[in-house]
Amino acid sequence: MNADLQTINGRPALRFERHLAHPVERVWRAVSEPAELGRWMPAAADWTPQLGEVFELGGQTGRITELEPPHVIGWTFGADRFRFALRAEGEGCALVFTHVFGDAKLAAQTAAGWECYFDRLDAHLAGQYLSAERAHQPVGERHERYAARFGIDPAPGRAFIASLGFRGLSLEDGPLLRLERRYDQPIERVWRALTDPAELRCWFPGELEITHSDPPHVLIGTWYGDGTLRFELRPEDGGCVLTFTHTFTDRNLAALTAAGWDRCFARLDALLASQAMSEAASLTAWSAVHERLAATWAIDPDIGRAIYAEHVNT
Repeated sequence: MNADLQTINGRPALRFERHLAHPVERVWRAVSEPAELGRWMPAAADWTPQLGEVFELGGQTGRITELEPPHVIGWTFGADRFRFALRAEGEGCALVFTHVFGDAKLAAQTAAGWECYFDRLDAHLAGQYLSAERAHQPVGERHERYAARFGIDPAPGRAFIASLGFRGLSLEDGPLLRLERRYDQPIERVWRALTDPAELRCWFPGELEITHSDPPHVLIGTWYGDGTLRFELRPEDGGCVLTFTHTFTDRNLAALTAAGWDRCFARLDALLASQAMSEAASLTAWSAVHERLAATWAIDPDIGRAIYAEHVNT
């Protein structure tokens, strides 16, 4: 579900349109009833809904400005405006969602975020539940695509996405670092990014000495002699899921190492969106990611700070 960036009354607006294999009445409940909205939207207001109704959510006030059941609902929230419009289309319906907001610099990250929430809507309508954390796994790749499409500086969105701790690596006993990430690309495309030397230079730090390869599903190797790296790919819903693990020896280096991998995978997100992110650009968020992980895992942050400072000064 791709977004178009438009201008409405002098303000930037995102417009999404897609076909859903469900009747208007079913989708109407999903976009208007609080209990259903809570299953897929960022948050759900406790509205009736009624035309002109005022509601509060998260300390802000909103008001329902349009209501034509089961076809149209529009509301304001803070300074933003939102609108769902439904029309019958074949055996299903077409959904048009519009979000009018204030700062065009945020259009790419906002569009990428909404695309992830509409994945949650798809799952909800199919009788399933997709968590917000899992839904946002492809948000980096999608943000890069939208930033390029809209001609927007990707730096603000990259910084915001780097702050989403739930997308980061987890630390397990071993010690072992683990990352699971869903991509919109087919498995063969991601495999190429893991194995093609020219593509590896766009995101991977140094040389991977391969010890086992089962194309396009499993790649195992060593990296600078510090433990084992394992990449596993499986297809899912037209895209694929990458599971990455890194076993190593010194737990005190976990935050340093994980922050580095976090930044490498941000560069991989860009590569898979056919964009380039330089090492220097990726490292602008390293400190924030490292400090968060060190605090989460109760690791002395001075260890990572000192090693990182030595790295960037050489």
